[in-house]
Formats: sequence, structure tokens, C-alpha cells
Amino acid sequence: MTAPRAPRPRSATLASASASALGALGALGGVVPLATAAAVFAIVIALTSSGPAGVFWDDGVYLISARSLAAGEGYRFAHLPGAPSAVHFPPGWPALLAVVWAIVPDFPRNLEIFRLLNPLLISAAAGLACAHGIRQLGLTPALSAAASGFFALTLPVLVLTSVLFAEPLFLCVLIVALMLADRATAHGGARLALVAGAVAGLAALVRSTGLVLVPALVLSLLISRRFRDAAIAAGTAAAVLLPWQWWSASHTADLAEPLRGSYGPYLPWLADAVREQGVPFLASIAAQNMASMQRTLAVVFFPVGVREVRPLLVAIICVVAVLGLAVAWQRARTLVLFLGAYALLVAIWPYAPDRFAWAVWPLAGLVLGAGTHAAWRVARWTPFALATRLAAGTVVAVAALALGGSVFYSARGVSRGWVDIAQRRNAARLGPVVDWVQRHTPMSAVIACDGEPYVHLYTGRRVVPVHVLSPDEYLAGTPIEQAATDLRALLRSGRADFAVLSAGAGEIAAATLLADGPEFPRLIPLDTLPGGGVAYRVLHAP
Repeated sequence: MTAPRAPRPRSATLASASASALGALGALGGVVPLATAAAVFAIVIALTSSGPAGVFWDDGVYLISARSLAAGEGYRFAHLPGAPSAVHFPPGWPALLAVVWAIVPDFPRNLEIFRLLNPLLISAAAGLACAHGIRQLGLTPALSAAASGFFALTLPVLVLTSVLFAEPLFLCVLIVALMLADRATAHGGARLALVAGAVAGLAALVRSTGLVLVPALVLSLLISRRFRDAAIAAGTAAAVLLPWQWWSASHTADLAEPLRGSYGPYLPWLADAVREQGVPFLASIAAQNMASMQRTLAVVFFPVGVREVRPLLVAIICVVAVLGLAVAWQRARTLVLFLGAYALLVAIWPYAPDRFAWAVWPLAGLVLGAGTHAAWRVARWTPFALATRLAAGTVVAVAALALGGSVFYSARGVSRGWVDIAQRRNAARLGPVVDWVQRHTPMSAVIACDGEPYVHLYTGRRVVPVHVLSPDEYLAGTPIEQAATDLRALLRSGRADFAVLSAGAGEIAAATLLADGPEFPRLIPLDTLPGGGVAYRVLHAP
């Protein structure tokens, strides 16, 4: 049996929820931002997946910690043995999910309501970005709507929105924080600085990468010589963030050591690797991330054509971005400082950089729109030298080509079902694990498995992961001997009764090394799963 599917949202529910959200946005931004948000919502909700939740690990952990909050059990990883305190993700998104869970506690039927959240949030973010582009960047309403709306509908953003990830909420809070930062920078005043600092802190409570917004806000105020306001904003942001930082630091010890790679706080995880390997480690990550991002942009913007030319075309798009940042620096300084700090963080983080980019993609659309508009004005202004105008015209042409390529890429992806293809494949891969666990294990059993949040959500068993996440593996992978050592440590720390690995689990090869030998725990094969997975009994030391 496969995990149950929730029904698609009813039209009456959609109409009520969308009307209230879009009405609030209309009061903030006017007709064009409201129309942008409405168009984005209509498209996104039509593409929303009805598949099970939890297949991407992150969304499963968010839901489990939200359920714990809704039940009054505190912010916990309730699926792990001992239900240790949750210290990995900041609590902003789980807190919002917990409100919904408390109102509609029947899982998985409540997924019908959960699936409304991200379409509403990404459409609100698109409308807010449109308003920001018009008011702060000086874009025409048509250009701002096109930049913010289309970039919110780019295929990778649709993929993130179709899953219960925190990015759409983060983008909404981020844009509101940027709006407040611009007002505080332009007009000054303790009240504006206090509110801007508080919302900047809230952005970091939704996604940890939002932390770089705080120094961007403070630096923007300092550049404007608003020293008192900078101190107020910094102090307020710190007051918002410190409780979470205290919680995370003081409860990390609740986690068994092998679990801290996947479930522990971010900063110590990376800091330990840097202390051991030094600056060359970060330089290697940055080189890999830059190459990866170049390839990603080439596919998204220029999906057809001569491959050898794509790096040059991506470089020209970077020129457009620089022009847009120059325009923004005069009118929206905090945005430029934030994007610069954010790009630096993404460059050195040992994780695929594209997911970080999609989290702020509508803002990138505004910057590219501003850069294209600036180049267009140069190309049309006759006092400039002919060579300058031709160069500017070339930049505009490449930007137009990139827009057309991105439209083609996204439309092709939607038509071929790429929006939820990874979700469906993960669910199909983990389905046999869920089936076997339900049929062959008691409710009291502890299961070591891949996709452990998903298995817990649909079976109720306590689970432990079978992989220890480390910064090193991003560059070099995990040798099979190390994978076996990590697996044994996880089985031991979680006192797992069974290990059930899907056909796609990278740890299947490592599991064979735990079949015998002097060390415990050992893995005793019990069964094979459809598609090639394996179920084991875990034999602990007598």
C-alpha cells in the first residue's frame, strides 16, 4: 500500500482564502501588484500537487515539528527516539503550520489546507515585489509586474512552491523587511528603525539565510548617517533572534552526536569543517558553487541553442544584473547590500546553490528588469557614442533572449509534469518502505531508514536516519567505509530495531559491511522490497 493521497482543494475554499489574501495585498500595493498576485495565484494553484507530504525531508521535518507545537509538546523532533528539541530549522514556518494543524488536526486530510499556504504566499510575494519595483526601483508598472510575476512562475520556483517548504513565507517577510528598511533609510526615526529591525529578525526566524539581512539593514542606515537608527535596528533584530539562538545552542546536546550532522544547528556544522580544513575548503566550495550556478542559469535562460555560447550569454546576463544593482543602489540600497551578502553566503555554503537562488528569484527578476531598462535607455539615447549604444543594445537583446528562453523552459517543464516529478518519484521510491514497515513492525519499533520523516508521518513509528550529513561530502562524497561507520553509529545511538532501505538509498552498499564482524550493531537481512530495497533486523550487542 502506498501513502494516502489527499483530495485537491475545493473551489469554495480557494475562493475564500484567495479573496482575503489578495484583498489585503490590494490595500498595500494598488491595482497592478494586486493583478500580478492574482495571476500568479491562479497559475500556481492550478499546478499544485496532490501527492503526499514529507518526501523531501525538509517538508517532513517542518510538519512533524509543527504537529509537536500544535499538540503543546514544544518545538521537538517528535519522530526521533526521545523526541529531542528541534534545533535545526528556525521556528517561523513550523509555527505557521502549527496554527493550521491546531485548527485542522486530521492528517493527511489537513494537507488540503496546507497546500493553500504556499500558493497564497508566493502570490503575495509576487505582488509585494511588484509594488517594491514600482515604488522603490522606479520601474514601470508593466515591467515590474512582468519581472516579479514571471520570475515567481519560473519552473524551479513552482517546484519549491508545490512542496511545504519555507521559501515563499521567507520571501514575503523579506520583501516587507526591505520596504521598511528603505523607509527607515530615507525618512529616519526610531519607530521605523525598530519595526524594520524586528521584521529583519523575523526573516531570519523563517530561514537562517535571512540572517544576512540584519547587517545589510544596519549598514544601509550607517551609510545614510543614521547612527542612532542603526543601533536601534540592530538591537531590535538581536532581541528577536537571541531567544532562538539561545534555544538552539542550549538544546543541541539533546541530540545524539551522530544526529547532529543532519539535525543540529547550521553554524557549528560548517565552522567545525572550516577550523579543520581552513580557507581552502571554502574556496573549493565557492569554485564548485559558481560553476554549478553558471550551468543552472545556462539551462534556465538558454535551454536551446549552441552550448558553447551559453557561458558568454550567462556572463552578459551578469552584466545586466550589475547594471540593475547600480540602479538599485541609488533607490533601494538595503536590497543591494542584502543580495551581495546573500550571494557571498550561498557561494561558500556546501549545498547546491540554486535552491538558495530560487528563494529570492522574484527579487532577482526586479534587478534584471532594472538593468535591462537602464541598458535600453542607453541604447536609445543618441548623445552616447554609437559603440556604446550598440553594446547596450546587445545587452538588451541577450536579456530578451534569456526571457524567451526561460518562458520556453518553464512552459516545457509544466507541460511535461516537471513541477512535481521529483515529489512523485520520491514518493514511489519510499512507498515500499512505508508498506513494509506497516506490515512487519510493531508500533513500538524504531526504524532506521532513508526518508525517515516521511516514514514516520505515514506509519507513526519512531525513526532514525541512515546517513550522517557532513560538509566534506559536498565536495568529495562519502567513502563506503565511512558510510558504514556512520550507519553503525546511528543504529547504535537510536537503538534501532529494523533498518529498511529503499532502492535509491546510497547506504545499501554500506549496509553489506555490517553483516558480520566483531562490532555491533549488525544487520541481518530479512526481506527484499519491490524495486530493490532491503529490510534488515538490527542485532545489538548481547
